[in-house]
Amino acid sequence: MKSSRGIDRRRFLQISAAAGGGLMVALHLPSLWNAAAAAETAADSLAPNVWIEIDASGAMTVAFAWNELGQGAFTSLTMTAADEMDADPARVVTRVVPPAPAYGNNITGGSTSMRASWKPLRLAAATVREMLKEAAARRWSVPASRCRTGNGRVLGPGGEAFDYGELAGEAAALPVPGDPPLKKPSDYRLIGRDYARLDAPDKVAGRTRFGIDQRIERMLVAVASRCPVQGGRLAAVDESAARRVPGVRDVQKFDDWVAVLADDTWAAMTGRDRLAITWDEGEHAKETTAALETRLAAAAAAPGAVAVDEGGPDAVLDAAATVLEADYETPIIGHVPMEPMNALADVRDGRCTVTVPTQAGLWTRRSVAEALGMPMEKVEIRPTFVGSAFGRRILFDFAIEAALLSQRVGRPVQIVWSREDDMRHDYFRPPSRHHLTAGLDAGGRITAWKHRVAAPSISASLFPGSVPEGGVDESALDGAMNMPYAVGARRVEYARVATHLRLGWWRAVYNNQNAFANECFLDELAHSAGRDPVEMRLEMLADAPRLAHVLRLAAGKAGWPRASAPGRSLGVACHTSFGSHGAQVAEVSVDGAGKLKVHRIVSVLDVGICVNPDAVRAQIEGGAAMGLGEALRGRITIENGRVVQGNFDSYVPLTIDEMPAVEAHIVEGGEPMGGVGEPVVPPTAPAVCNAVFAATGVRIRSLPIGDQLRRS
Repeated sequence: MKSSRGIDRRRFLQISAAAGGGLMVALHLPSLWNAAAAAETAADSLAPNVWIEIDASGAMTVAFAWNELGQGAFTSLTMTAADEMDADPARVVTRVVPPAPAYGNNITGGSTSMRASWKPLRLAAATVREMLKEAAARRWSVPASRCRTGNGRVLGPGGEAFDYGELAGEAAALPVPGDPPLKKPSDYRLIGRDYARLDAPDKVAGRTRFGIDQRIERMLVAVASRCPVQGGRLAAVDESAARRVPGVRDVQKFDDWVAVLADDTWAAMTGRDRLAITWDEGEHAKETTAALETRLAAAAAAPGAVAVDEGGPDAVLDAAATVLEADYETPIIGHVPMEPMNALADVRDGRCTVTVPTQAGLWTRRSVAEALGMPMEKVEIRPTFVGSAFGRRILFDFAIEAALLSQRVGRPVQIVWSREDDMRHDYFRPPSRHHLTAGLDAGGRITAWKHRVAAPSISASLFPGSVPEGGVDESALDGAMNMPYAVGARRVEYARVATHLRLGWWRAVYNNQNAFANECFLDELAHSAGRDPVEMRLEMLADAPRLAHVLRLAAGKAGWPRASAPGRSLGVACHTSFGSHGAQVAEVSVDGAGKLKVHRIVSVLDVGICVNPDAVRAQIEGGAAMGLGEALRGRITIENGRVVQGNFDSYVPLTIDEMPAVEAHIVEGGEPMGGVGEPVVPPTAPAVCNAVFAATGVRIRSLPIGDQLRRS
């Protein structure tokens, strides 16, 4: 196979592999730029890869194959491409493209959008830059090595210059370089500097169209009633009252849900509320939170499947000067994004288009195609800006609902979930229980550590058969199996506990539960040994210098061990996850009535390479807020098989008066790049709980903190 861009199949595969599957050199997919009306690239445009195109005017288009959830990736990826290309950033337009295999697995989760794009996008930009230099060099009859680039121009040895647009046509006819040189960090012009968010002006002015804002001709709005108990089925429905609502056009029934379709959202919601439904709630109709917690406690008290076994901890514990045990609990958590689930599907003429706020466009595309019985090539996903997600929009049930309804009624259908729908039919973060045992020698050093994690498995829930019965789900042990501390002999076990709930990934996933247990127990051990919690941690982090550095920095910035004002106390925690290293110091007070106030959080994050410090600081602040909300009140409960909470009156978010000052500090540790969206969340709750102990002497071993202090 010889490419029209002058590169053979073998070299194409070599370059693609070197880029981790992200850079598709010599492959141009014009339909990705405009799915509604695909057009061949103009002859005078340069588009040597699927990431970047430059036209004759000098305008540069960068493909954005991820999803902007509010995390700032839209801006940071633009900065990366413009810097490596030596482009004028004012002439760079970033365009959201429909998901396609050419862009790899573009799931925006696990803090991967920047990490996965960092090298492929820079290679793509460097390819463009070098091709433009070569085109200019040929015009001037000089070696390309004597040319340089800057601000969207190629500069010659004699001071002459060409705008990139002037060279695009000639460059497009050149062979694609196989190994373009990448810039050195010392040469970056944009990377590492604060850069204003490109998406902010439209969002502030109300011009951004999120998924829920989409409208097209002939569209119906659908609102559904779903079985309140997961696993239940529809038994009977009287739809006559719903059909009498003005604007209601149809009612569609499925195995475990019924949808009312109408001209507008209000009519659809009113019609849904007038359905008279009888559900067969199935075998889980008596399930409760208390019953699930009893199963978790029993599992944590019995031996589990062994994931780590080093040094024979039982024998070491027998010889320890002091042995401590403790149990920690974390609850079911909901995602509760500000924009509830929604999707707009149009199925016609053997094709399907879904306009949807998603974190996983390619996965959604495959799943919609399977649900409709269509080839994947007949399904197009058009991503929109997302009104937050936190992992919920990696799943795609709402997109399938819209597609199935459109297929049935032969018209475009927008499915809209209410807040109650969103909260009660979530893919929840599972609860967990942790039993920890540790031994200390006479000098107060940890000599043995045992951690048994009892929790439902997200992997087993989403991918049946992926975790064998009685086996280990390693993802459920993130932060437990790979804890960075040198604690002597060690054993980590996992006990899988059943639940009927739908489970999914919640920001930082199991790192939250495991960091809470680890960091609070370490504080207990330090107190028992009469040691400073920071010094004790640092002693065990000799093999984790980057984490040790952020811990020292956080402690220093916070003024450890003294709080900034009388009546306040400090607590500390640190954790490594998603390739980054974070430490938190929380400053709290507790009044005589047991009311907790978090005044300040000092957060230090080592992210490796930092593209846009402004975006990273915003992520640190957001992560601290989310972690604090989890610590204070986050909890979903189950009665009679169904979720009790339905809106913000019963699932109360963090309020503005509860938000502490967050001092965000960024450490750049060089390659490899770490994630930003998730690593701040895990150490937040334990830092607050450890500060509570310092203030009151009360140990918080179960989340949320709620009114535990007032009861004590």
